[in-house]
Amino acid sequence: MDVSTEWVIAWTDLILDASALDEAARKHDMDEVRFRACSIAVRARRYGFDELSQKAIELIEKLDAKDDGRALACMKAAERILRLVDGITRERRSPR
Repeated sequence: MDVSTEWVIAWTDLILDASALDEAARKHDMDEVRFRACSIAVRARRYGFDELSQKAIELIEKLDAKDDGRALACMKAAERILRLVDGITRERRSPR
């Protein structure tokens, strides 16, 4: 598999993870949110999307906070991650 094919597969996985993360946050499935956030953090870091990786790490930290607003904070963080992934996708598609 060449590098560009590998990157496309990895980016597709990031898009799917971000969508699944958002859905899990809306359902308050915090185990799934943690799993998807970890996956996003690792893949994003590997492919140089440091801001995306950092947002996923921040979401994991919100999950670790045992306060009453955790579910809402996670849902908002998941939405931000999804928008960030969408923005990166649009940026990659636009001609330079």
